[in-house]
Amino acid sequence: MNKKTSVIKNYALSPNVLYLDYTSSVEEGVQIDTLITKLTLLTGKLRILGAMKQMEAAFKAEKYSLSKKYAAKILEVYPDNVNALRGMGLSLFMLKDYEVALKYLLKSLELSEDKEFDYTYIGWCYCNLNNHLKACQAFDCAVEINPLYEPALTGRTQAIIHLHGDRLETVESLEKRRN
Repeated sequence: MNKKTSVIKNYALSPNVLYLDYTSSVEEGVQIDTLITKLTLLTGKLRILGAMKQMEAAFKAEKYSLSKKYAAKILEVYPDNVNALRGMGLSLFMLKDYEVALKYLLKSLELSEDKEFDYTYIGWCYCNLNNHLKACQAFDCAVEINPLYEPALTGRTQAIIHLHGDRLETVESLEKRRN
């Protein structure tokens, strides 16, 4: 029963296209288990990709609870998925659950290459939790990576004002003292 058939040797997945590389002359049954495993993994990846797109669409539509739900589905399968960790963190941030958002954003920071973004939202979480010293530290980390990153500069300024607001003087009060 050495019937020859074509099976999928390799596959690649881009956001919109599935590429299959066929090899011929493989004995039937020899690689069927491997093929089933690869197709099962591919199906799972397609579901995750779909959930990722749904998470992003829900977030853009300001449906943060739904975005959080899709992020949770992704994290069940891929707990170290940076985009899902960040998506969960940002969704929780927008839902004003800053303590839990912070946990996801800190995990995202560990795995991320876009650290100035993560540091900035970590800073905003700390600001909203009234920990302005840690907020300043997070914003400083973002500014150290990108000195022109405006959201981090704005956040750092606000955190400093909260930290030292009682010692800061307005231009108006300085002019009065000068006279």
